Amino acid sequence: MRFIVPFSLVLITQWSQLHSLGLINLTSIELNSAFTIIVCILLLDMAVYWQHVLTHKIPVLWRLHKVHHADHDMDATTAIRFHPIELLLSLVYKGIVIVIIGAPLAAVLIFELLLFVGPAFNHSNLRLPMSVDKILRWFIATPDMHRVHHSTLIKEQNTNYGFFLVWWDKIFQTYTDQPVAGHTAMKIGIDESNGKEERLEDMLLMPFR
Repeated sequence: MRFIVPFSLVLITQWSQLHSLGLINLTSIELNSAFTIIVCILLLDMAVYWQHVLTHKIPVLWRLHKVHHADHDMDATTAIRFHPIELLLSLVYKGIVIVIIGAPLAAVLIFELLLFVGPAFNHSNLRLPMSVDKILRWFIATPDMHRVHHSTLIKEQNTNYGFFLVWWDKIFQTYTDQPVAGHTAMKIGIDESNGKEERLEDMLLMPFR
């Protein structure tokens, strides 16, 4: 799915541009200008932010998304722990957003790269110096910031949704600076998990139990 999703989005983008679909194609803005590419990347990142919010708010989507949260030992591998059905739904959602915007191929390729590198970084168990973390938080989600989102506390779980840019959490007031228990004492995962979901077959069956 990690290969299928980006490849499919490339095909969707090419098809959209071939038929001149999307809001950008209704304007006189140059499609492949740096301005257009940057704006489209920002819009796509905001769209994924809202997608993430919905996976926590809609029960049927949460059943799929909690596979990602069931990991009790958060590291870079957590970034690729997603149920394949959730990835398929994400493909449909992002494909629709790309067509509506009329995003150029360059923007989609750069965004998909950021969506791979960003989560690998902010799900990692890197210990950044506080001074570095503070500077990075002006722009992107850091490991300490996103770790709060993986807290077992629902109040903390419903914050810090951003996978790459931190701005949407701050704009839409879903930003939490630090966990209540502190990073050392905080519990990661979901309360209903008993650790059994570490096995592949159990992760695949988890949404249906």
